[in-house]
Amino acid sequence: MRLPPFDYFAPESLSQALKIKSELGASAPILAGGTDLVVNLRNRLLSPAAVISIKNIKELQGIVLKPDSIVIRAGTTLAELAEHAAVLEHFPILVEAVKSIGAISIQHYRGTLGGNLCLTPRCILYNQSHFWRTSKGSCHRTGGKDCLALQGSESCQALCSSDTAPVLVALSAQLTIAGPGGTRSVPVSDFFTGKGESPFTLGGDEILTEVRLPLPWGPLSWSYQRLSMRSAVDFPLINAACVAIHDRGQVESFRLVLSSVGPAPVILKEVESVVKGKTPDWDMVEAAGAAAYRIAEGTVVENAGQSREYRIKMASVLARRAATEALCL
Repeated sequence: MRLPPFDYFAPESLSQALKIKSELGASAPILAGGTDLVVNLRNRLLSPAAVISIKNIKELQGIVLKPDSIVIRAGTTLAELAEHAAVLEHFPILVEAVKSIGAISIQHYRGTLGGNLCLTPRCILYNQSHFWRTSKGSCHRTGGKDCLALQGSESCQALCSSDTAPVLVALSAQLTIAGPGGTRSVPVSDFFTGKGESPFTLGGDEILTEVRLPLPWGPLSWSYQRLSMRSAVDFPLINAACVAIHDRGQVESFRLVLSSVGPAPVILKEVESVVKGKTPDWDMVEAAGAAAYRIAEGTVVENAGQSREYRIKMASVLARRAATEALCL
């Protein structure tokens, strides 16, 4: 299927891209690797006035190691990220997540960290061809007043299917966002709105420029768990990320994040209070599984390739697995 007509811009600098963005706003989406945007264009899920390619902007590429953090620029390819020595040393969980995205060719030549983080929330009733969608009626994202997956819902319940999002939330990463008035910093956990029709706290005239990962103050134990029907080409049905720092036999830092259960990753905060400052035991794993089950039961709807009941159960299973590994049990 052919792409819809649009103007194409390929600025050489961030300032040029921001100038175009300030003039066109949300009607001109950013093109990074294109693995999400181009498919959506072909399916007529988007019909923008213009597209702004960032492939020529060197300011948005590369990884910088600083004394207290690693800065990964938004246009950095997934392959470069996965092969970088400092990322491998300090954040192997992020490498694990990146390696699960798409196929090797996508990682090397297309996919970027910023693009995966800004992946459009997915729904089996939305991510279809225009012809298919016309038989189902309109939803929140196509101008309707209801969610086809959850009747009566006031917002779209599409899934945050990014592999890197739960990991970056677990690692307390910060984002730098540039706009006409300068730059601002926002935690990745606050980047998501929880509404599938407007999933990110990103203004129409703003561009995500970098991800900042604070270096852990102690040895990091971690786990990334992912469930999909096929390993190389499918988005996750459920995924979970867990990180912990142990000190003298106790868990001094712990975060467990569940994703692909709704439009935003969810931090299992109640588990943190059960775990922090204590010696790891199997009761903590059970608490993680129970918390994940409750969250999934309240958020998961019939909008993926497997049933709601199966995905709720597997959310609990993956949370248990992630907690077990991160707690070194």
